[in-house]
Amino acid sequence: MPHGYIITEWTEDQGLVVKLSYPEDLEIDLDDMMRIFYAHITGAGAAGNVLVRLEKARSNVSSYFTGMESDMPIMINLMLELGEDPEMFGEAVLKEINEDLVKYLRQMSTNISQSYEIVKTIKLYLRNTLILLDRLKNLSKEQRLAQIYTSEKARTILEALQERSLSRRELQGIIEEKLQKIIPNIEYVLDPFIKTGLLMQDWVEGDTDITLFLLTDFTIFRSPVSKLIEDAKKNIPTPEVASKYLEEVTQFFTNYKPTFEDNLKIARNLMNPDNYDYITLFRERGYPINKIPKGPGESLDQIGGLLKGMEDDQILKVIKDSNNDTIWVFLLTDIVVQTFYPEYLIEKIRKDRMEGKLNKNVAIKHLEFLEAAYKK
Repeated sequence: MPHGYIITEWTEDQGLVVKLSYPEDLEIDLDDMMRIFYAHITGAGAAGNVLVRLEKARSNVSSYFTGMESDMPIMINLMLELGEDPEMFGEAVLKEINEDLVKYLRQMSTNISQSYEIVKTIKLYLRNTLILLDRLKNLSKEQRLAQIYTSEKARTILEALQERSLSRRELQGIIEEKLQKIIPNIEYVLDPFIKTGLLMQDWVEGDTDITLFLLTDFTIFRSPVSKLIEDAKKNIPTPEVASKYLEEVTQFFTNYKPTFEDNLKIARNLMNPDNYDYITLFRERGYPINKIPKGPGESLDQIGGLLKGMEDDQILKVIKDSNNDTIWVFLLTDIVVQTFYPEYLIEKIRKDRMEGKLNKNVAIKHLEFLEAAYKK
């Protein structure tokens, strides 16, 4: 589990100073702070992310820096266990967290009179963030597939392996060339591929590096919620609400066309543990808004904020019953992550082998794996 966050700022008069830490007893000495800072400013000192191993603090640090040219040169340091890698949480999640924290810190610097309240808000946000990150280590299969979809690195891996099997060294070279960044631990990026059964890793006779074989592919899209539609046809929960729900669903899917941007949006909702809990809950039935089950310590305001975001993404729909003013919440669209057998690879393997682009032993092994996967 992550240890916490330490936020530091570079100032002309004081150098590098700790602006905020959570938990408050989390400490880092000046040598380690400077080591992280130097990792960022080596070269142009541009905004970006680094992963630094701190032996003294017994921690890996995933650090985001706003850059030396920023009006507020801030480092947001996520303190991890030694051996932990930020890839396990998904780059999209960490990017969103860093953006939110920078927004709060800018508010604090421009509204000095409100800084105390903003600090309280940041600490609450960090507490909830650490809970979220801990939950992200235990995702379901469909959430891990959504995690792959939301990661630029993981999508690049999938695209490369949709072409042909590759050694880990070859794959790392392709990713680094396409993304123009160093990938220090490709094993962590591959982790969701292995856990979901998309990939098989094995040695091929005569090779000095392990080879990766794609066995299963997947797609993500929106789908009507069959259980809710069947209920609505039976006038459940009420005739008026059921009629409005069927109208909303029909209208949405009449105009629905999957796009990459929309798929990213729904994938992010799916891999967020809180959103995923509500998607699972609302797959079975709609709820009056004041009767939605709450988690321990959750307030109605917190639930309302979360549900509003999902409504904006057209995943949930709020419907009012004019007979008694009850406000109902329904799942407007389900999110389906569907795996499928990559039959297209068989022809690619045959063609690459005929053209001399693929080692014979690699081709045979991949076809054997695909045959076994097909029989399953």
